Formats: sequence, C-alpha cells, structure tokens
Amino acid sequence: MRKIAFVVQRYGVEVNGGAEYYCRVLAERLTSTYEVDVLTSCALEYVTWANWYPAATTQINGVNVHRFPTHYERQAKDHLMYETERKIKKWSRPEEWHGMGWLRMWGRALVGKTVRRYMMRWAQYQGPYTPDLITFLKRNHQQYDALIFITYLYYPTIAGMSIAPQKSIFIPTAHDEIPIYLPGFRTLFHKPRAILFLTSAEKRFVNQLFKNEAIYNDVIGVGIEKIDVNPTNLPTTALTVEAPYLIYIGRIDKAKGCAELFDYFIQYKENHPSDLKLVLVGQAFMPIPDHPDLLLAGFVDEEVKIDLLKKAKALVIPSQHESLSMVTLESFAYGIPVLANKKCEVLEDHINLSRAGLLFSDYTSFADAVQQLLAQDSSEMSEKGQAYIEQNYTWDKVLAKFTKAVDYVAGNGRLLH
Repeated sequence: MRKIAFVVQRYGVEVNGGAEYYCRVLAERLTSTYEVDVLTSCALEYVTWANWYPAATTQINGVNVHRFPTHYERQAKDHLMYETERKIKKWSRPEEWHGMGWLRMWGRALVGKTVRRYMMRWAQYQGPYTPDLITFLKRNHQQYDALIFITYLYYPTIAGMSIAPQKSIFIPTAHDEIPIYLPGFRTLFHKPRAILFLTSAEKRFVNQLFKNEAIYNDVIGVGIEKIDVNPTNLPTTALTVEAPYLIYIGRIDKAKGCAELFDYFIQYKENHPSDLKLVLVGQAFMPIPDHPDLLLAGFVDEEVKIDLLKKAKALVIPSQHESLSMVTLESFAYGIPVLANKKCEVLEDHINLSRAGLLFSDYTSFADAVQQLLAQDSSEMSEKGQAYIEQNYTWDKVLAKFTKAVDYVAGNGRLLH
C-alpha cells in the first residue's frame, strides 16, 4: 500500500474552513487505498494561529495526524508582514529603478534572490509558522510516495513544496485575490509535478495568470453524498426555526461577504416586511448586527447543519472569492436552491451550469432574487441541482482522478497503466 501525506495549515473535526474541510473528507476517503498521514499545525483558528491542539501524533477516522506547534502568533507580526509585502513589490519591479550601466545590471541580477528572501519572510508572518513541520518533511519525505499540498497561501505549502517537488501534488484552492499576485507565487505554481484544481474556473484563472499549462493537471472536484438525519436524535440545544428562512453556512467574516449580506437582508426586511429569517451557521469572526431576524446557530455538528439546510428556502453565498464552495454543492444535493454572488466566477459557473439557483450583484438583484425564490415553486430547481451533483460530483470520479495523479508522480512523471 502506498503512503501519502497531506500538508495543510489546519486539520480537525473542530476546524471551520472550506479548504481544511475538503482536506479532511478527501483524506478520510483515501484510507482504504493508501496509508494516509496529515502534517499540520496545532492551530484551531487562522486569525492568530494560536496553538490549541497538543503537538503530538493522533489518529482521526483512520488518518494519522502529525501536529507541529506554531512558533508565534500572527497578530503580533502583522506590521512586519505588510512591510515585507511592500518590499517584495518594490524589489520585483527592477524596470522601474533609476540608474545606469553596471548598477542597473547588478540590480536585475539580484532581484530574484531578494524577492525570494522577502517572500519567505512574508510567508512566515502570514503563518502558520511551523518550522518543525518543515524539518520533519525534510527528514521523512522519502517515506512518502506523494506529498499533497492544499492551499497556496500559507507557510506550510510555500516552504514545504521546495523539499520534494518531484513527488508533490498541489491543490491550490486559488481564486482572484490580492496575495496571489505577489511575484513569489509565480515560482510556487511552477514547482509541483502535478496540480489538481477544484473547478474549471480555478484552472482557467491559474493557467491564465501563471502560464503553467504544461504541468500535469486535472479538475478533480469533490464527492458529495447526502447523509440521513433523524430529527429526533438532534441535540435539544439545536436551533429550531418555525418561520421561513434563508441560511448562510460557513465562516462568518467580512472577507466572505457577510457584512454586505447583513446590510442587504436588513434592508430587504425593511422594504418587504415578513417573518422571513436569516439563519447563520458557523463561527463568527465579525460583529453580527443586533436584529431580531438574524439568528445565530454557531458552529454545529454536521447532522444539525444538514437539518437546518434541508428546511431552508435557499442557501445564500455572498462571497466573491471561492475556489469550489462545497456548501453550494451540498445544497444542490439536498435540493435546496442557492442564491450566490455573481461576482464570484466559481459560483456563477455552478449556478449557470446547474440552473439550480439565482445570482445577485447588488441590493436590487438580491431583493429580486429573494422575492422570486419565495414566490415560485422551487421543485424544478431542486431536481436540476440534484442532477448536477449526480453528473459531476461523485466520489468514484474524484478518487479515480486522484489515484491517476498519485500514479503519475510516483512514476516520476509517467502515467502508469
């Protein structure tokens, strides 16, 4: 049995994050095919990367999890990270320097090295700074047939992929955001032996930005399966809502578009008085307005989440930056329409290809979409969403593509038959 290792910034059943959740469900699915390790930090949350889990090896649902401590918390280093980012941008544009002859030539010769140095410093401040994880990888990478790095943005991937790029599979979960344009990421996106994208939109964006189509790649997606939920077995503390409601599931954060969502919903309720609620499922990283129709469920068990989703009129996804949006796919699987931000290409693709939801780009289109969802029969959208999942997001297809990528890197860049 081959042995593989996932490298990811956080990992655990308590971790609230899309890429981290994706890593966990994929790793658990692979335990019958591979010996699976996960190399990760001791952090539970990403704001400070504070150590929460013990620095130890444990097993979660058949996956061996090796945790390494963060050496400092991110908040204390924020000013250094932004100063470093400024220097990266300055040193990455030697054509803007003023000078003549040998001085300009000397500057151009050194700029690559300078950018790499500052880029690694930026990665350390971005976190989670886990040098012990990198040391472990340097000493033990030979025991693994493949190393799978999930998410491009964080230190474990930026520092770790240089150790054994010939056996590295990169799942970047990339989207159009400010950090990806830092010059150091161009090198990173050309390092791995294989790249697995979550959506076609992500692949288009990355290939256009980095011109790395020559690297072996595939669009892997994710498998979506429904679970049976018995309402009688749910915790008595679970939120119950008698009125009709929209639901938001995920990290409650300004970066996820939640501030705009709250503004739009509150304005909608002022213009269209009704008993409609907005249920919020997830950990809050921002203040939530004090409004009687905003109901916070918090971070809940999977069964509670699914029960709340199945009873909603629609799922709302206000984020402009998604590389997959698993909760959108879960909503389709359960026949719940999705109201999504048109400014996110991934979400726009999901809605246009499935015909199982509506798009909004401002308050007016948000209000019109909510009115339409509440007024019409949603059974046709439900059927189309479920068909979209059955055709595109099954585990047998995902695992076949993943196994093909592992075979490719294990065969030193040759497809094995």
